[in-house]
Amino acid sequence: MFGRIFGRTRFLFPLLLALFAVFLTGWMLVAAPLNHSAWLEAVSLQSQQQAPTSDPNTFHLLNGKLASLGWIVGRDCQRGLRAYLQTADTNPDAALVGTGWLDPTTGTFINGQNNNCMPGSLSMDNVVQLVHSKGGMAYFTVTMMTDGAPGSWTSQQQSDYIRRGTTDQSYIDNIVREVQRAHYDGVIMDLEAGLATYPNIQQLFATYNQRVWAALKPLHKWYGIALIHKLNDHDDYYSLNAFENWSLLARAADFIVVMAVDQSYFTPGPTVSIPWLKQLLAYTLRTMPTMLPRIIWELPLYGATWHLEGGNWVFDGGVNYADGVNAVQQIPLSQIDRGASDLNDTTCAHLVYTDSSGVKHSMWYHTAKNLYYVISNFKQILAQVPQFGHSHLQIAVWYRATWEPSDVWPMLRDVLPN
Repeated sequence: MFGRIFGRTRFLFPLLLALFAVFLTGWMLVAAPLNHSAWLEAVSLQSQQQAPTSDPNTFHLLNGKLASLGWIVGRDCQRGLRAYLQTADTNPDAALVGTGWLDPTTGTFINGQNNNCMPGSLSMDNVVQLVHSKGGMAYFTVTMMTDGAPGSWTSQQQSDYIRRGTTDQSYIDNIVREVQRAHYDGVIMDLEAGLATYPNIQQLFATYNQRVWAALKPLHKWYGIALIHKLNDHDDYYSLNAFENWSLLARAADFIVVMAVDQSYFTPGPTVSIPWLKQLLAYTLRTMPTMLPRIIWELPLYGATWHLEGGNWVFDGGVNYADGVNAVQQIPLSQIDRGASDLNDTTCAHLVYTDSSGVKHSMWYHTAKNLYYVISNFKQILAQVPQFGHSHLQIAVWYRATWEPSDVWPMLRDVLPN
């Protein structure tokens, strides 16, 4: 019976609902005139929470012929600029790290103390100008130094900053002013140390991002959020990524950057691989499927090394392509474990060897063929996902500094057309 009644009124029902919404809105404005501005802000933030509806084919985050966004880091700016200029004709888009460091106690920005983009200055304005001169998009990366080094900020301080940013308009205004001052094309929020146990941190972080997004919209600036990789709600990296709720954050930005980097840490392995990307994609489809066409997948141009200590592998740090090639040439064949090594592995070249002191090492690094294999195969996987539609794969790389294999970009021209 209910189905028949609804069937007869299905055209009238939406009209009645719309009239009721108009009546309710007017009543609320009349009943609470003193809170008019607050109510309008609430409506604005609520509208931001709706999933993006524009055609992804007309949504251009990048201007280059090749859909690749490269980070340029202030402390390694000279190498970054050299690497950028080598490929600026095909992938001129860049995100900058070094001028958007946050002071969580004031909400203001600090230039990196080791920025070397300009002689006698810590500014990176010349990089923004260079990117624009090459026709690229320049993205302002908002981040905070929380790496545990002396003088760095704590997770508690970052979480306090996020909480204050949900109500203190000056925190939002600082971002807007810097974007306007340097003429950035957009912003990428890259906070990575929210405290997992901080009360209501997921909702606070989402609200903070909604406020930044709302402030940038009138300026027609793109807004994105960089997310630490997640395979499930409580994975091995929970202490780092717990403050990020992907479902909430998908409704707080124009686009998302998924950090598909650092797959292996506790034991030797690749920094990214196809099976791992499939797991990341599965979690993405579960938490923010409508955002899939608007994701930039951040991939590593580096590898990593480990050494064996007391029967356990200990992470040593990152290694770039040049370092990997040099190590292979310098290590005597007698020290190499040929059974555990494979320089022709499809995903990541790796070498296991024992040094002259008897310490066992494992080194993994990406060749051009490795990167081509990962990116081209991941593109094919995405093409089979209905939510991806007719979109194209967009990547970001961490970071540009002439350390990637130089022949990788020509190989990717047909894989990543923008």
